[in-house]
Amino acid sequence: MGSIANIMSRTREADSAPTEPNPDFDASVQSQAAAAAAAVESAVAPEPAADAASGEAMTGGAFIAETPAHVSAEIDGRVVAWDPRKIDPAVVAFHSRYSAVCEQFRSVRARLINKDGPAQNRILVVTSSLPQEGKSVTTANLGIVLAEGGEHSVLIADADFRRTSIAHMLGMDSRPGLADLIRGEVTLAEALRPTPFPNLKVLTAGTVGDKNYGEVLNSPAARDVLTQIRERFDYTLLDTPPVNTVSDVSTIAPHCDGVVMVIEMGRTPEPTVQEAVRTLQTTNTRILGCILSRYRDRRGRYYDRYYDYYYYYNNKD
Repeated sequence: MGSIANIMSRTREADSAPTEPNPDFDASVQSQAAAAAAAVESAVAPEPAADAASGEAMTGGAFIAETPAHVSAEIDGRVVAWDPRKIDPAVVAFHSRYSAVCEQFRSVRARLINKDGPAQNRILVVTSSLPQEGKSVTTANLGIVLAEGGEHSVLIADADFRRTSIAHMLGMDSRPGLADLIRGEVTLAEALRPTPFPNLKVLTAGTVGDKNYGEVLNSPAARDVLTQIRERFDYTLLDTPPVNTVSDVSTIAPHCDGVVMVIEMGRTPEPTVQEAVRTLQTTNTRILGCILSRYRDRRGRYYDRYYDYYYYYNNKD
């Protein structure tokens, strides 16, 4: 939990100095981050929340609204179109592909790709400690930038059966989806949704009629589905429920290749993030790093109405 815990402590430092994007975060700073982790103390009410301190340990930039540029494409003889009016404005990788913030998502993409070398059919969990920290927005945006250029086959999958978001965010019907696939009611090919990017597919949540969300994800059938997905895609981003609210993530994360934590600056208490990390560690889950959402500069200004991300990668497995 070392480096992630330190991210929380370092959030108290950035207000005293101008904040600049830091895409060239080097190993020496990473070492300092890991060494300082032990200094994080238990919070005294009110609990300190994540804020700009993570900036030194992450990479970021401001969102700038632009005109949608990638709306439709011809795939297998038919036109696949995304209606900009139906796509959530927070999906800036669609609405603002040439904005500064998309460059920061691309920086995250580069770190993901460079972390372990070439794509190796990896399934990555995107989660948070609490609800509404921006994990689904992160999943959608990161999935789109991973698919840019056509070098990697990418899947955005919604495994948050309790609070489905991906279908609505991308203007799609929710059914059929992952839950239907796990129950064997459809095939993977039938459940996948095409996008204007030929190498990007979406797997919505589908319907869990009996409300046994955790049981569905913890079933042998779910693990079989993960195997199918792994064989087909270079990268799968799995949007899951928050760690501290339900046990769903703990059941599925051990069967994936790593976890990216999304932490909302100024809202998420440090002990809450630490609790989530401890929970994941008990399952021997590899935590790749974290993204700080809603980054704010030292004058207390949000860069814009969406999100701003600083990303940090652990310097060790």
